[in-house]
Amino acid sequence: MLKSGVVAVSVAAHIPVILPSSATSIHHDVAPNTKEIIPLLLEDCRMQDFDDLPEEYDLWNESLINPYGVRLVDMKDTIKIDLRGYTPPSQKYVTSDFGFRRSAFHSGIDLKVFRGDSVFCAFEGQVRIVSSQKRGYGHYIVVRHHNGLETLYAHLEKIIVKPGQMVHSGEALGLGGNTGRSTGYHLHFETRYLGNVINPNDLFDFDKSVVKQEVFWLTAAHFEYVKEVEKVRYWTVRSGDTLGKIASQTGVSISRLCALNNMKTTSILRIGQKIRYT
Repeated sequence: MLKSGVVAVSVAAHIPVILPSSATSIHHDVAPNTKEIIPLLLEDCRMQDFDDLPEEYDLWNESLINPYGVRLVDMKDTIKIDLRGYTPPSQKYVTSDFGFRRSAFHSGIDLKVFRGDSVFCAFEGQVRIVSSQKRGYGHYIVVRHHNGLETLYAHLEKIIVKPGQMVHSGEALGLGGNTGRSTGYHLHFETRYLGNVINPNDLFDFDKSVVKQEVFWLTAAHFEYVKEVEKVRYWTVRSGDTLGKIASQTGVSISRLCALNNMKTTSILRIGQKIRYT
């Protein structure tokens, strides 16, 4: 999956890192699933060029958020990601967190913005997608960064960048809004690697508007949520429930609910009935 280079560290080899005696380390970090303490040097944590990125990033798609077809919950490598140079997309408070929200899974974090607030690019990179979803993200942007991450900014009022445009950390991408499936002005912000969502709280401290550490070690453990998302889930019908209400609460379309349960849109629901929605 990964090209040879500085991105991946094998967790199985347990090869000690030998450093020059003159090297000065910033801090010590423990690589996940190893017992070695690896001094991290500033010069070892340079911003990577696109040539160092996984070969899947040779694919440049301006319409699909995740065109890569990679399942990282099963990966064996540890990926070292440079988080220096971060700019918070918004410095306001969190309004909705990552994870299950009611019955649906929320794949990012929501940050408060007011209409017309500038939304800033988190890292240096290149705009990959500028698009709109009437019933989803609204006006949104995906940026691919030199450190291997991709970030997504959704529900924007206005977009001021174009696909293929090179952007700097802290550069305005658009204006905060309430477009798409949104109940108020906010920024939906996602962090992804090879299309797979990472909990932004693992990387950033949103209260302090800083990164939690300069170097982030990405492992399969960060994608354990996928196993929970993939479980078959059922909605128990209660008084007053309709297919429309269940669809709204679960984030699954009525047509999908009907297909999963071999039903018609005109089917009568019974209290206590189990409706599969994943």
